[in-house]
Amino acid sequence: MENNKIDRREFLFTGVKGLVIGTLALSSFDIIKLIARNKHEESSSPAKTISISDYPELASVGGYAFISKNVIVIRVSNSKFLAINNICTHKQCSVDFDGSSFECPCHGSTYDKHGKVTNGPATKNLKSYKTTYNADDDTLTINM
Repeated sequence: MENNKIDRREFLFTGVKGLVIGTLALSSFDIIKLIARNKHEESSSPAKTISISDYPELASVGGYAFISKNVIVIRVSNSKFLAINNICTHKQCSVDFDGSSFECPCHGSTYDKHGKVTNGPATKNLKSYKTTYNADDDTLTINM
Protein backbone atom coordinates (compact mmCIF):
# COMPACT_ATOMS: atom_id res chain seq x y z
CA MET A 1 0.00 0.00 0.00
CA GLU A 2 1.25 3.45 -0.94
CA ASN A 3 1.98 6.07 1.74
CA ASN A 4 -0.32 9.12 1.14
CA LYS A 5 1.16 11.33 3.84
CA ILE A 6 2.51 14.78 2.95
CA ASP A 7 5.16 16.53 4.96
CA ARG A 8 4.68 19.84 6.74
CA ARG A 9 6.60 21.88 4.14
CA GLU A 10 4.44 20.57 1.28
CA PHE A 11 1.28 21.17 3.34
CA LEU A 12 2.25 24.80 4.09
CA PHE A 13 3.30 25.43 0.48
CA THR A 14 -0.02 24.11 -0.81
CA GLY A 15 -1.97 26.18 1.73
CA VAL A 16 -0.14 29.42 0.93
CA LYS A 17 -0.52 28.77 -2.79
CA GLY A 18 -4.28 28.31 -2.35
CA LEU A 19 -4.52 31.48 -0.27
CA VAL A 20 -2.67 33.53 -2.90
CA ILE A 21 -4.79 32.17 -5.74
CA GLY A 22 -7.99 32.82 -3.78
CA THR A 23 -6.94 36.37 -2.94
CA LEU A 24 -6.09 37.13 -6.57
CA ALA A 25 -9.39 35.67 -7.73
CA LEU A 26 -11.40 37.76 -5.26
CA SER A 27 -9.53 40.96 -6.10
CA SER A 28 -10.16 40.40 -9.82
CA PHE A 29 -13.90 40.52 -9.12
CA ASP A 30 -13.51 44.03 -7.67
CA ILE A 31 -11.46 45.07 -10.70
CA ILE A 32 -14.13 43.68 -13.04
CA LYS A 33 -16.83 45.64 -11.17
CA LEU A 34 -14.78 48.85 -11.42
CA ILE A 35 -14.21 48.38 -15.14
CA ALA A 36 -17.91 47.69 -15.71
CA ARG A 37 -18.89 50.77 -13.67
CA ASN A 38 -16.46 52.98 -15.62
CA LYS A 39 -17.75 51.66 -18.96
CA HIS A 40 -21.31 52.36 -17.83
CA GLU A 41 -20.40 55.92 -16.79
CA GLU A 42 -18.58 56.54 -20.06
CA SER A 43 -21.51 55.26 -22.12
CA SER A 44 -24.00 57.52 -20.38
CA SER A 45 -25.02 60.85 -21.87
CA PRO A 46 -22.18 63.43 -21.67
CA ALA A 47 -24.51 66.26 -20.64
CA LYS A 48 -27.88 66.62 -18.97
CA THR A 49 -29.94 69.79 -19.12
CA ILE A 50 -32.58 70.44 -16.49
CA SER A 51 -35.12 73.19 -16.07
CA ILE A 52 -34.75 74.86 -12.68
CA SER A 53 -38.54 75.25 -12.52
CA ASP A 54 -38.80 71.42 -12.40
CA TYR A 55 -36.86 71.51 -9.11
CA PRO A 56 -38.48 74.09 -6.77
CA GLU A 57 -35.78 73.38 -4.15
CA LEU A 58 -33.26 75.02 -6.50
CA ALA A 59 -35.21 78.29 -6.78
CA SER A 60 -33.29 79.88 -3.90
CA VAL A 61 -29.61 80.08 -2.95
CA GLY A 62 -28.71 77.20 -0.61
CA GLY A 63 -31.36 74.91 -2.06
CA TYR A 64 -30.48 71.45 -3.30
CA ALA A 65 -32.14 68.58 -5.13
CA PHE A 66 -31.27 65.15 -6.45
CA ILE A 67 -31.57 65.23 -10.23
CA SER A 68 -30.81 61.52 -10.49
CA LYS A 69 -30.21 58.66 -8.08
CA ASN A 70 -26.60 59.68 -7.42
CA VAL A 71 -26.29 63.32 -8.50
CA ILE A 72 -27.20 66.22 -6.26
CA VAL A 73 -27.33 69.83 -7.45
CA ILE A 74 -26.74 72.64 -4.96
CA ARG A 75 -27.49 76.29 -5.73
CA VAL A 76 -24.50 78.28 -4.46
CA SER A 77 -25.49 81.73 -5.76
CA ASN A 78 -27.99 83.28 -8.15
CA SER A 79 -26.00 82.01 -11.12
CA LYS A 80 -23.72 79.28 -9.73
CA PHE A 81 -24.58 75.63 -9.11
CA LEU A 82 -22.62 72.59 -7.94
CA ALA A 83 -23.36 69.10 -9.25
CA ILE A 84 -21.87 66.36 -7.11
CA ASN A 85 -21.99 62.58 -7.24
CA ASN A 86 -23.06 61.30 -3.81
CA ILE A 87 -21.08 58.04 -3.94
CA CYS A 88 -18.36 57.83 -1.28
CA THR A 89 -14.90 57.47 -2.78
CA HIS A 90 -13.85 55.06 -0.02
CA LYS A 91 -16.25 52.12 -0.33
CA GLN A 92 -18.89 53.43 -2.77
CA CYS A 93 -21.71 53.91 -0.23
CA SER A 94 -24.29 56.65 -0.85
CA VAL A 95 -23.42 59.64 1.32
CA ASP A 96 -26.02 61.77 3.11
CA PHE A 97 -26.26 65.54 2.61
CA ASP A 98 -27.59 67.76 5.43
CA GLY A 99 -27.54 71.07 3.55
CA SER A 100 -23.98 71.98 4.50
CA SER A 101 -21.90 68.77 4.34
CA PHE A 102 -21.87 65.15 3.23
CA GLU A 103 -21.37 62.15 5.52
CA CYS A 104 -20.88 58.49 4.65
CA PRO A 105 -23.02 56.25 6.88
CA CYS A 106 -20.80 53.22 6.14
CA HIS A 107 -17.40 54.34 7.43
CA GLY A 108 -17.84 57.93 8.65
CA SER A 109 -16.02 59.84 5.92
CA THR A 110 -17.14 63.46 5.71
CA TYR A 111 -17.03 66.01 2.91
CA ASP A 112 -17.79 69.73 2.80
CA LYS A 113 -20.63 71.05 0.62
CA HIS A 114 -18.24 71.21 -2.34
CA GLY A 115 -17.46 67.48 -1.99
CA LYS A 116 -13.95 67.94 -0.58
CA VAL A 117 -12.84 65.38 2.04
CA THR A 118 -12.84 66.81 5.57
CA ASN A 119 -12.42 63.53 7.47
CA GLY A 120 -11.38 60.04 6.31
CA PRO A 121 -11.03 57.17 5.76
CA ALA A 122 -11.85 58.52 2.26
CA THR A 123 -8.86 60.26 0.66
CA LYS A 124 -10.46 61.40 -2.62
CA ASN A 125 -13.06 64.12 -3.03
CA LEU A 126 -16.54 63.31 -4.25
CA LYS A 127 -16.82 63.48 -8.02
CA SER A 128 -18.16 66.80 -9.25
CA TYR A 129 -19.46 67.82 -12.64
CA LYS A 130 -19.08 71.06 -14.57
CA THR A 131 -22.29 73.08 -14.70
CA THR A 132 -23.44 75.86 -17.00
CA TYR A 133 -26.42 78.01 -16.03
CA ASN A 134 -28.50 79.75 -18.69
CA ALA A 135 -30.42 82.56 -16.98
CA ASP A 136 -32.44 83.38 -20.12
CA ASP A 137 -34.30 80.07 -20.09
CA ASP A 138 -33.55 79.15 -16.46
CA THR A 139 -31.83 75.87 -17.33
CA LEU A 140 -28.75 74.13 -15.99
CA THR A 141 -26.53 71.93 -18.11
CA ILE A 142 -24.49 69.34 -16.24
CA ASN A 143 -21.56 67.68 -18.01
CA MET A 144 -21.69 64.17 -16.69
